[in-house]
Amino acid sequence: MNHCDAFDYWGKGTKVTVGAKPPSYIYPLHQCGSGDSRGDISLGCIASGFSPLDALSFKWNDGNGNALRDLHQYSPVMVSGSTMMVSHITVKAADWNSKKSYRCAAHHQTLGPGKSETLQKPDQPCRLYLDVTLKPPRVREMFIDNRAVLECIISGEDKAVREAEVTWMLDSVQVTDKITQIGTEKADQLFRKSSILTTNNWEGGKTVKCSVQQKGGPTITKTLSFGQKGTTKPTVSIQTPSPEDLDRKSEFFLLCLVTGFYPEEIYIMWQVNGGKYEEGITGELWKTGDQYSVTSLFKVSKVDWDNGNMYNCSARHASEKEAQIPSHPVSKLTGNSMECP
Repeated sequence: MNHCDAFDYWGKGTKVTVGAKPPSYIYPLHQCGSGDSRGDISLGCIASGFSPLDALSFKWNDGNGNALRDLHQYSPVMVSGSTMMVSHITVKAADWNSKKSYRCAAHHQTLGPGKSETLQKPDQPCRLYLDVTLKPPRVREMFIDNRAVLECIISGEDKAVREAEVTWMLDSVQVTDKITQIGTEKADQLFRKSSILTTNNWEGGKTVKCSVQQKGGPTITKTLSFGQKGTTKPTVSIQTPSPEDLDRKSEFFLLCLVTGFYPEEIYIMWQVNGGKYEEGITGELWKTGDQYSVTSLFKVSKVDWDNGNMYNCSARHASEKEAQIPSHPVSKLTGNSMECP
């Protein structure tokens, strides 16, 4: 006996796609903080594991069942072999803060309504995460003032940034002086503040740590090493272009070659006629065995070169605690410099 009535399970005239699957899960998202400048809060839903790829759409309702029309729905994508789709809406922060609820539902074009999730402001505030960046010393200050200026930048939500506390450590010893605090300011959609440490004691294996304690969250620590015990002094030399390039071009680059140093932290500057230090274009480090090398370029006009200007390249490295390591100066008369170990 044949049972054709089994096909009526989907209803007469319903098209069934072979391999159609509803989402395996739907995950609610809500914005931390008090909202944007317009007083709005973003809510979202992520659905995953459905098929086919173009089968899903989202529907949003408020707590009274009223449909919300101002929703955003993004194109589905494949992530690690699974389908994924995102939708979000914007609601008034005042409504969200008053504990109004919202429902996000995934609707399959073949299988109909599927999983849904309700979003409502939690009783416990969500953790506001921070981003911390420790900027290395500025080259010019290292050369001219023999001091390292390090900036620890904290960015994130306003409240989290304001409540974050910064601690500086130099070789595992807490530093409490020569620290400048820059107050919270808005940068794009986030807030930021800085703590700046100035130290004259940076050579010879120093390690600096900036630790940021989040209120109710983990401590974020960033580390920068100025050098380690056991250093190798670099050799510094300047290479000039070929005579043909010097004759044909109105401007060209001198090349400073700094080789054979350890550790890798190094700072390179240029001088013209013994004047103020100027920055060149420093390239990427490369390593040969246990030692590093790097190049720096400095643009020179043919007029200045023909006038006999003298050019010098100097390196500052942990192997020398007090002085720069200079090259022999070059000019039109001297040609390429010899290596200065």
